[in-house]
Amino acid sequence: MPGKFRCVRLLVLWFGLIPLLTSCVAEFINPIPPPKSSAPDPALLGEWEMTEKDEKVKLYIYPRRSGWIDIISVEIDSKNKIKLDIYEGYTTQIKQEKFLCLKEREMVVKKEEAEESSYYIVPYKISDDGRFSFRIFDVDRINDMIRKGELKGNIIRWKTIVTSGADELVALISTKGVDSFIDTTQDISKSTFSRPKK
Repeated sequence: MPGKFRCVRLLVLWFGLIPLLTSCVAEFINPIPPPKSSAPDPALLGEWEMTEKDEKVKLYIYPRRSGWIDIISVEIDSKNKIKLDIYEGYTTQIKQEKFLCLKEREMVVKKEEAEESSYYIVPYKISDDGRFSFRIFDVDRINDMIRKGELKGNIIRWKTIVTSGADELVALISTKGVDSFIDTTQDISKSTFSRPKK
């Protein structure tokens, strides 16, 4: 996957955009809890797409009765090769900030290979003109918080696993603000989707 998609592929959590070079994102054992209301954010549902030169990423976001969502990511490269990834999770909120908490869905999971699930946390926005954009939590900032003792977790070579409780995580986000967890210098256009043109 070329340049722009390479790191965001753990979400791009998120989402084919997340497919995962786990070195680029932190994983959370205890994500932000889901809202009391089980319904997902309706503005997020449906079809989205992003085009970069001769490559395209399409997202299909479907609700479940449980309140969770399924995200199907279809990446079409310059040679018309297709990569399909599926994620599951839910939308949630802290104050006015909206988040996706997602994990990659395994097509086939053998019992002896099952591991504790971990999630990617992705702040997102739906703009007034109907564009969906996100910035995934920055692994370097998360690593720094772990080293300072603000978060609990393990940094193992190319992988960061955050083990703090959900309440601890929510309290820290509320105190420090979302910008402390993301790379605000990231070009947001590289993770911005729009609705397909009719």
